[in-house]
Amino acid sequence: MKFRIERRDGYLHAELYQRDTSAEMRAFLQAVKEACLEHACPHILLAISASRAVFKPEEYGLGTYASAMATPSCRVALVGDSSELNHAHEYIELVARQQNLNVRAFREVQGAVRWLQSRDEGVPGGPSNALKPAGPSKLAE
Repeated sequence: MKFRIERRDGYLHAELYQRDTSAEMRAFLQAVKEACLEHACPHILLAISASRAVFKPEEYGLGTYASAMATPSCRVALVGDSSELNHAHEYIELVARQQNLNVRAFREVQGAVRWLQSRDEGVPGGPSNALKPAGPSKLAE
């Protein structure tokens, strides 16, 4: 596992590579939490690459420190580099929003950054338009 966390224009950019275990995910999220507190920055981009998809909300800190840290101004954008990671992030978004956390899944970093830097409050629990199908789907006949 490798990760990098840096302060950018109005948000923390946290990149994670080659994560395989839940212990690695927890270590990464602990480092993100510490950086968030150090920089007093409530907007976070989690960009996950070349990693196993995680469909367990507790591995993303939901139900533990994420809920305790969350404030109305907190925003977390999830971006993955594969279809499987994107599906996992959609599920994490759903569970987080049910807990009134402002989390959104995106397919591209640019869209996530625009959302993090926008003044749009984004209503937790409301519909997310962050993920859109890549194109029209065809049904088998």
